[in-house]
Amino acid sequence: MDFEEIKKEMMKGREIEDIIDCFDWREFELFCARILEEHGWKAQTTFRFKLKRRYEIDILAKKGNRVLAIDCKHWGVRPGKASQLRKAADKQTERVEQLSKIRTLDSLWERTEFYSLLITLLQEDITQENGVWIVPVFKLNDFLLNHDAYLEP
Repeated sequence: MDFEEIKKEMMKGREIEDIIDCFDWREFELFCARILEEHGWKAQTTFRFKLKRRYEIDILAKKGNRVLAIDCKHWGVRPGKASQLRKAADKQTERVEQLSKIRTLDSLWERTEFYSLLITLLQEDITQENGVWIVPVFKLNDFLLNHDAYLEP
């Protein structure tokens, strides 16, 4: 299902969670990247880098001097998810700490602000963990429209 078809389904009154519930993890990542691009972010999926070990970030999005390092979680309801989200947030924090150590010839990189985000399929009880924002996909639009308020130090 392409982005336009999803918009049409939403115009008919279908909930976004119901539409994308049938997506696999890769389609979910691509969908989230497309939403970011619609908001003017430059998004790259499957960003890999290596320092002492290999790391992968589902989506790396840049707008101005801000970089969002995003891990997409297309999880359904199951017991113990809060503890899994906390573990995922801790891993994402580590990835972003390592990412921020990478230096290129671009001196602007040093002034770049890095933020961690988990995008989930469903609403979670946790909204932030260890500096990582946890945003359900149906609230992603609002998060991006108001990212200045969310990302202020």
